[in-house]
Amino acid sequence: MRRSVSLICALGLAAGLSAPVMAGTAAPAEKTKPASARDGCFFADQVRGYQVVDDRTLNVDLGRKEAFQLTLLNTPFDLDVATRIGIKSRGGSWICSPLDASVIVPEVTGSSRSYRVQTMRRLTPEEYAAAWPSVKAKKPKS
Repeated sequence: MRRSVSLICALGLAAGLSAPVMAGTAAPAEKTKPASARDGCFFADQVRGYQVVDDRTLNVDLGRKEAFQLTLLNTPFDLDVATRIGIKSRGGSWICSPLDASVIVPEVTGSSRSYRVQTMRRLTPEEYAAAWPSVKAKKPKS
């Protein structure tokens, strides 16, 4: 009995001493893994502004130099003249795919319509800078 207890203790000690070595070899593999699943997601209430690209596409600004481009399934009649829009998440609080979101556009008549999102993608930093130029980047006209 004593021998089995000391053997179990020795095996446990060996496993405990080898754990940091094994963890050190696994760390580089974690650095090369792809971005997390939440990198392409945002909350609907994070939207700070938007701009219309064409009759079915709009860019939504999340602040902190982050933005997404949403392409709608149908063409809204009043998207280009709307002074505000709404983004509604369906099924949860995160918007991670086009199926999770719909854009609400108010109409001239006072009612509003909901439009499903067909595609969604994160804008690159270069696309963000072109869409929303910095105030510092603008030169005064003189």
